[in-house]
Amino acid sequence: MNQNVCFFNSNKAWGGGEKWNHHFSLLLRDKGYRVFVVTNHNSELKKRLENEPGITLHSESIGNLSFLNPAIMLRLKSFFQQNDIKTVITALPSDVKSGGFAAKCAGVSKVIYRRGIAVPVKNSFLNRQIFSKVVDRLIVNSLETKRTVLINNKNLINESKIRLIHNGFDVVEFDNQPSEQIYTRLGDEVIIGNAARLTAQKGQKFLIEAAEILKKKGLNFRILIAGKGEMEEELKDYSTKHGVSDVVDFIGFVEDMKSFYASQDIFCLPSLWEGFGYALVEAMTLEKPVVGFEISSNPEVVKNGKTGILVPSEDSSQLASALEKLILDAGLRNKMGKAGRERVLNKFNTPLVLGKLIDLIEE
Repeated sequence: MNQNVCFFNSNKAWGGGEKWNHHFSLLLRDKGYRVFVVTNHNSELKKRLENEPGITLHSESIGNLSFLNPAIMLRLKSFFQQNDIKTVITALPSDVKSGGFAAKCAGVSKVIYRRGIAVPVKNSFLNRQIFSKVVDRLIVNSLETKRTVLINNKNLINESKIRLIHNGFDVVEFDNQPSEQIYTRLGDEVIIGNAARLTAQKGQKFLIEAAEILKKKGLNFRILIAGKGEMEEELKDYSTKHGVSDVVDFIGFVEDMKSFYASQDIFCLPSLWEGFGYALVEAMTLEKPVVGFEISSNPEVVKNGKTGILVPSEDSSQLASALEKLILDAGLRNKMGKAGRERVLNKFNTPLVLGKLIDLIEE
């Protein structure tokens, strides 16, 4: 029975979690569900959904302490009741507090907290109350995310309430998108791509350090770094300091990611942790071998030695060695790339993931 489902994501910026909410709200709509989405005012998620037919939006300025604001809680409660919401799927810790508490007060049947970051949950009194009395089901997007949820308190939530649902990726939709080369290769240089926010977590410094090692070995390569963030100027200075500004290009925010992946030979994501590496899956779908650190959920996404190469965390030398191996062997790049696409089709393709989400909503 198709019911009224509400996604609750108050993040103003656009990232993996917002991409997931956007994608699956539209998929559930297309399956006949009445879909509602609570967003923050002027958020990117709101902008991308406000002209979508069949999606009802409600905006609130949600913060970490909004669950203590009677006016906000009353508006949320009324919204859930007036629209006969049966399931609320929350995104952020602040969302599960405000949206979760309000949903319980409104008599919503099921509160789901989808956690997409592999960061430990504090064993606080408030969190124990939320996970035991507010959250009916917990979606984790990787086994590593599940491990970190329970690391500070193995009894934080009954394991029977936890569902592993990997981030889905719509291979058919991605395949049907047009693409073009956004970078003109110079000679026989090998193009290495990186796409992520320019923050410490995403580890671009290690890629720059690896570039210095590769350059000293005389390898012919170029690195394209896509993204914006608070470390942009620091990273540009870092590449200059390490003498690689001539082979490392910062190309800013890229809207057309398919064309970005199509313009490279290897994708490198040296993140220090990942809830689920969307970018790795996107690159693998286009048959690009991937390189990263053997951290958090990466071993669940990348079959080490088969679809890419994972090396010890924060080891620039090993990162450089992995990249060198692929730079020098086009046959290996091709073999790993094809295996990567096959892995995406068998493990992360959207129809598989959507089926699991619907089963959870309807159970």
